[in-house]
Amino acid sequence: MDLPTDVAASLEPWVAGARAALGDRWVGAYLVGSFALGCAHEWSDVDVLAVTDGRLDDATTAALRTLHARLPDAGGWAAHLEGSYADLADLRSPMTLGRRWPYVDHGSRELVDSSHDNTAHARWLLREHGVVLAGPDPRDLVAEVTAAAPRAEALGLARARAEELEDDPAPYGDAWWQPQYVLTSCRILYTATVAEVTGKAAAARWALDRLDAVHHPVVEAALADRAHRWERVHQQADPALTAPTRALVWDVVRLAGQAALEARD
Repeated sequence: MDLPTDVAASLEPWVAGARAALGDRWVGAYLVGSFALGCAHEWSDVDVLAVTDGRLDDATTAALRTLHARLPDAGGWAAHLEGSYADLADLRSPMTLGRRWPYVDHGSRELVDSSHDNTAHARWLLREHGVVLAGPDPRDLVAEVTAAAPRAEALGLARARAEELEDDPAPYGDAWWQPQYVLTSCRILYTATVAEVTGKAAAARWALDRLDAVHHPVVEAALADRAHRWERVHQQADPALTAPTRALVWDVVRLAGQAALEARD
C-alpha cells in the first residue's frame, strides 16, 4: 500500500525511535485504523501498533515515554499518532484479549497501560489489513480471529454504549458527538453482521440498505456532517436529532443480537 508522502514521513521518527527504544524486544511496526482501511481523511488519527517480543521492563518503558514526549513536536501527522505496544505472545493467543498494553492516545505525550487496542476488531484489522512499516507480515504474528469474536464484541459494545448514554445523555446534544454515535452505531452493526471491520462512512452507507427507513434521515445527516466536522466542536446539536439518535442506538443493540443469533444457527 502506497502511503501519502507526508504520512510516511511523519511515521519515520516513530518507527526509528521505537526500534531503538525496544532494542532486542523489537519485532515490527504497523499502520492500522482508517489509513490501513483506505478511508482516512484530514481529521483521521494515525493508528499504529508496534509488536514487542515479551512484556516491557521499566527501562524500555521509560525510553518509550521519552520518545512519545517529543514526537508531537515534529508536527504534521506525527502530532496525531495513536497506538500501542503489543506483546507478541498476547497476539498469538485469543485468551489474552483485553490485556493491557502500553498505549498512547491521539496526540498525547503520555504512555499509559490500556486495553484500547487489544480487542477482537483491532486484532482482525492488524492481521487482515495492517500495513507493514517494518517487520514481518502481521498474518505471521496474529492468531486468526474467528467470526464469533468480533460479533460478540460488537454486541457487547452496542449494549454498553446504549446504557452509558442512558446514564449520561449529554452526547446526544453535542454537535460533535451526536453524529459520531450514529456512525459508530452503524459500524458496530456492520461488524456484528459481517464479522469484519470497515470505516464509519462505509458502514453507514451499508447500513442504509439494511436499517428501517425511519433511521435513514439521522444516518444521512451524520454522513453530511462529516464535511463540517470541526465547525461542530463545542456546538449544540439539533435537538430534533436526539430522539432519532437514541432510537438508532437501541435498535442497533437489537439488530446486533439478532445477527449473533442468526450466525449461530
